[in-house]
Formats: sequence, structure tokens, C-alpha cells
Amino acid sequence: MPLQETDAFVLRTYSLREADKICLFFARESGKVRGVARGARRLHSRYGASLEAFTEVSLVYFQQENRELVSISSCDILRSPWRAGVSSERLAVYHYLSELIAEFLPEQEPNERIYRLIGATLRAIEDASAERLLALVRYFEIWLLKLSGFCPDWRHCAECDAHLMEAGAIWLTPEGVPQCADCSGRVGDLLTGPAWTMVLQILTLPPQSFLTMSADWRALHQVGGLVVRLIQRVLERELRSYQFLDRLRPVESTVTRGG
Repeated sequence: MPLQETDAFVLRTYSLREADKICLFFARESGKVRGVARGARRLHSRYGASLEAFTEVSLVYFQQENRELVSISSCDILRSPWRAGVSSERLAVYHYLSELIAEFLPEQEPNERIYRLIGATLRAIEDASAERLLALVRYFEIWLLKLSGFCPDWRHCAECDAHLMEAGAIWLTPEGVPQCADCSGRVGDLLTGPAWTMVLQILTLPPQSFLTMSADWRALHQVGGLVVRLIQRVLERELRSYQFLDRLRPVESTVTRGG
């Protein structure tokens, strides 16, 4: 196979022998790709800072037939979230999101919309106050579930196709299937008031615009509990890095306006 060139986000790296690294990327053209970066652990490696998590790079690699790991030819930085320094709160978000993407998405299955979601969310994280980072995590989780096919369209009742955008509340089955009051029999996980408003904002706004909306902590907690259950149902376990998000939980019950 000839050299492959694509834009990609670095997700994670692992040490390999004394001088090399195994790198996991989410590439625009080829989805999740695992490759070997020869000499990446050396002090004066040609890769420099290009292999830091969530650095967007121009990736060139070669894949031999019947080999899972590709050989990385070059990896040049297009955009890095690390150039201006990263707070401990943002570092916690990066740890969680990188593990979520790595465990959630299949190997070598490209998804242009998820690639753009990652980029838009990362740019919003760079601009967000520490108090709004958890809201962006919820935003990313909901859209990842939706774009990867594990979450039905919450804007319509799955039974009668009624439009739910103007509804005061919806009920969700354990699988996350949305239903109106009549079809659900008012049984299931209830989303109402501020929590349902927050979900509607997530489904209709880009992440930068979502940051300007008011966010009620109780609503954020309710939406988070539901989304995490859906993710755990898909993965059949809790992600190890989820514990890092504890440092993002605000002391106040309400977070008013962020940005």
C-alpha cells in the first residue's frame, strides 16, 4: 500500500521498547489508526511536541499488508492545544475525552462529522472558563452518542414521530429511546424543565454558542447521569478516566453565564 496522508488528532501514546512509541490517532480519512513512531522517545526526536494528546497533525503513514500497526513517516502540527499551556481542569477533560473516543469508536472507520465535532469541541474548550468545561463534556458525549449511532434522534418521539422540540418533557427508555408522554405512559427517565432545555441547546447549537447559554448545575447533573448510563451501557463498563472529571464539579448549585 502506498503512503497515506491525512489530517488526524492524536488520541494517546504508549511506550514501545527504549526509543519508540505506539500512537493512536483519529484520522479524517481513515478513522482510528494505530502506528509506530520510531525514535519518538529520544531526547531530540524529530516528532517534537506533535504527539501530544489532541494535537491536530498532518499525518503520513505506510501500512503493510497483514500488519495492524502502521509505520509513521511524518507527523506535523496543524493545531495544538498545548502551546499556551493547559490547566489541570482542561487536562482532566483531555484525558477523559481521549479515552472515550479510543474506546467508543471502531478501528479504521472514518467519520467526518465526528472529526469535525472533535475539532469544534477542542476550540470551545480552549475558550471556556473552568466552570463551563463539564457542560462541554456533556455536549461532546451527547453528540458522540448521536453521530456513532447509539442514540436516536431526541427531537422526535420514536413511537409516533411527534415533534418533541416544543414539548415540556420527554421520557427515555433504558436504551435512550425518546418518547412523548402518551407513548411512554410517563415511564422511564424523565427530562423536563432546565435539563430538557439544555439537551435542546446541545442538539441545536455549535459548542461555542452553547457556551454562552445559562447552565443550571442541577440540570447538568441530571443530563450527565443519563448520558453516562448510556455510555456505560454501550461500553459495558465505566471509563477509568471518568474519575478525573470530579475536579470539574462546581461548588455552587448554579453556574450562571460562562464563556
